[in-house]
Amino acid sequence: MQNNILKIKQADRNKFCTYIVESSAPRGDFYFLVGLSSLIVALGLMANNIILVIGGMVVAPILSPILALALGVVINDAKVIIRSLKIFSVSFILVFILTIIVGLFSSGNIKEMELIKMMQPSLFNFFVSLVAGLAASYTWAKPNLDSTLPGIAITVTLIPPMTAVGLAVSHMEWAMSGDALKTFLLNILGITASSLIIFSLMDFYKAKSKLVEEIKLEEKELKLEKKKKEKK
Repeated sequence: MQNNILKIKQADRNKFCTYIVESSAPRGDFYFLVGLSSLIVALGLMANNIILVIGGMVVAPILSPILALALGVVINDAKVIIRSLKIFSVSFILVFILTIIVGLFSSGNIKEMELIKMMQPSLFNFFVSLVAGLAASYTWAKPNLDSTLPGIAITVTLIPPMTAVGLAVSHMEWAMSGDALKTFLLNILGITASSLIIFSLMDFYKAKSKLVEEIKLEEKELKLEKKKKEKK
């Protein structure tokens, strides 16, 4: 039964590696969607409007660099790991700056924002991120499975606390900001750990050459794009 559940063809591993690199490419559209998502979620948190928060989470492409990070660890490639960490760090900084700006123009009392007050680091939240990571990494890697809902499950554990950190800082609520940041980091740890388990059991180390090849191709494309812009 285990072999049937976790069995995946080499062609599917290679296809997944291509998709992960393309969907997490550090281009303007990726960061634009991250920023747009954070703004929608920020407005939702300030209004205690769960519908807006969910709407913002659907937009976010934040799962791809996390899965790329897990793949990098599985294949033991420093370049892939550094690339993923860089993309995720830039995304966090972007969200942090945007939400601070939004928070500065907000007249509401952040202490009354129930959705932010609920963000407390705990073993329960870590367990949720583990399960969400298992679901997301498995459905994204397996062909013919719908990855939409697991993708949203990941953003539930990441985008709101990312956004809450900036909002809390803008109101100088350091304790709330610290709790949101701890929740965010704990959730990243859970998602990455569960993704490592899934990718290891699916033998993704066999796709190392394909993943490295895709990263090199991406680097060449980005350099070409940069040269074209410089010529203009």
